[in-house]
Amino acid sequence: MAGGRALYAGSRVFQWLANFVGLPIDQLNFIISQSVMLLLAVLYRKVLRHQNVSVETRQIFTLSCGIALGYFCFGHQISHLCVQGTLAYIVMNNVNPEILHRRVLFISMLYLSSLHLLRLQYEFGGWTLDITGPVMIATQKVTSIAFSLHDGLTRPEDKLTVHQRKHIIKRIPTMLEFFSYIFHFQTLLCGPLVFYNDYIDFVKGTNPQVSKNPEEVFIESPPPKQVVRKLAGSIFFGLFLIFVVPFFPVNYLKDPKYLYETSWYGQLLYLVICTSFARCKYYHAWLLGEAVANASGLGFNGFTTDGKPKWDLVSNIDILKFELSLNVRDTVKTWNKSTQQWLKMIVYDRAPTHKTLLTFLLSALWHGFYPGYYFTFFGGALFTMAARSVRRSIRPYFQSSRQMAFVYDIITCLSTKVGLAYIVFPFVIVEFYASLQVYWNFYFIGHILSIIAIFLLPKVFPPPEGQSKSAREEMDKLIPTASEINRFFQSRKALN
Repeated sequence: MAGGRALYAGSRVFQWLANFVGLPIDQLNFIISQSVMLLLAVLYRKVLRHQNVSVETRQIFTLSCGIALGYFCFGHQISHLCVQGTLAYIVMNNVNPEILHRRVLFISMLYLSSLHLLRLQYEFGGWTLDITGPVMIATQKVTSIAFSLHDGLTRPEDKLTVHQRKHIIKRIPTMLEFFSYIFHFQTLLCGPLVFYNDYIDFVKGTNPQVSKNPEEVFIESPPPKQVVRKLAGSIFFGLFLIFVVPFFPVNYLKDPKYLYETSWYGQLLYLVICTSFARCKYYHAWLLGEAVANASGLGFNGFTTDGKPKWDLVSNIDILKFELSLNVRDTVKTWNKSTQQWLKMIVYDRAPTHKTLLTFLLSALWHGFYPGYYFTFFGGALFTMAARSVRRSIRPYFQSSRQMAFVYDIITCLSTKVGLAYIVFPFVIVEFYASLQVYWNFYFIGHILSIIAIFLLPKVFPPPEGQSKSAREEMDKLIPTASEINRFFQSRKALN
């Protein structure tokens, strides 16, 4: 069965250029589209200012450009965004606000899951650009609207978290507002997620989050260095992907030479290098998306304490903080930040119990059904609990002096880097058996050490008085009991 780029539905007008530069047509189309979006963003900010044109004109422009460039990149597959968005919009207009958020979540995730399963059939483990990525972002958009609408129509504000109050919606968006949000060109191809209220404030030219006056306009001109810096970073990582990353292929992890002829420390070193380099494609795409958003004037997020404007509203990654993070917590906080906000908004802040378990579960389903993903998410949960246990039990012994604290930071920084490679490589090679082989070669040492840290370390080195509950107690809370599982399904049955 034909698959991958043979089934690529996007435009092939520039196939001659793809052949000339040696890039696959889908990747070239992505670069062309993002370059055009950057030019449109400058035009949008300079010509279609909110003082010069109506809000509807700004929305129609972002909608039209998004559909046109989406069709260029994905061809007829762009219809998936239309269908998913239409289904969600119908539910919002016809279902009781008390349950509409759950219905929209179910329908959107079901639609996204069907695309994930379809991709498993025609291109298992491939990286051809298709509509799945934009649908993942659209899923975040429609569900965040639904949950914010539920909050605005059914819940008193004093019962909401600060984050939920910021994003509440008290009326159903018009079709133009809704679909211009789904298709707006600034973040259509690779994100990051922009929440609905932030988008509407942007097209209206208002920013009630930083002023008591709801008519105060945004600062619509980001510092040129803000855009140039992100654009330069994206170009750097793009060139790195072309000229360096191919020398460290992830598929080498499945090679018998790596598995059986390389020393364990050589295997570990290659694991760290290839997973670090694999992140470059995310850095390239996310920085380019942020540059486009900022160039159009989207991304202003208030002021710093010294009065300087911040442009981090549209941000998915802090590369330096991520790469130099001292612990798992800081690593997680600086990676794919908009998705973390989405998960916090619709799962973590709402689940009565097993918050971490349900958050990891939705995140895994949202990413798809490759077996390697579930190795990574299970390992991530395990390592997070282990890191908390180590911090509580061991860190106090290193706080007696500044030098000892520095030694602790160096150790945790290096161990986090190695642990991250150990956790995430299945996410990159995606295959069940290949992931299992690599773990078997390391004797599952990372998992074993994590379990020891969770269950035995607190007994050998009890956390000082006043420390919060042990990681083992938290782990126990993650595992639902039989009665809790039964209550969960009974409640779902009652809702249906």
